[in-house]
Amino acid sequence: MNTKPDCGVSLQIDDYLDLLHFAIQIQDQEWQQSLIHQLKIFQPAAEQQRTPEEELWTRLDYINSKLTGLCNQLHAAHSQDERDKYKERIGLLQSQRLEVARKIKWASRR
Repeated sequence: MNTKPDCGVSLQIDDYLDLLHFAIQIQDQEWQQSLIHQLKIFQPAAEQQRTPEEELWTRLDYINSKLTGLCNQLHAAHSQDERDKYKERIGLLQSQRLEVARKIKWASRR
């Protein structure tokens, strides 16, 4: 697949924007700030870029980390409202994880 170097950068920025949108949906302020910071310092220099597949693995690792934290919070929750909130966030992250895993699988077949 022949693409211009700028195309890869554009796709990475799009991925970060997708993640930011998701972080806003689940109201994860810390993740939002991290993604905004990353977008601000994003440098398109080829030697500093990761491959799209590496970016997907990084996203998957981050999602798994967030899921672990939310599961711990779910177990420590004191009220049903808290548990419901964590279950909703977990469900959204699980959907995101499936999407990223599907992209990784597709990328590995190329």
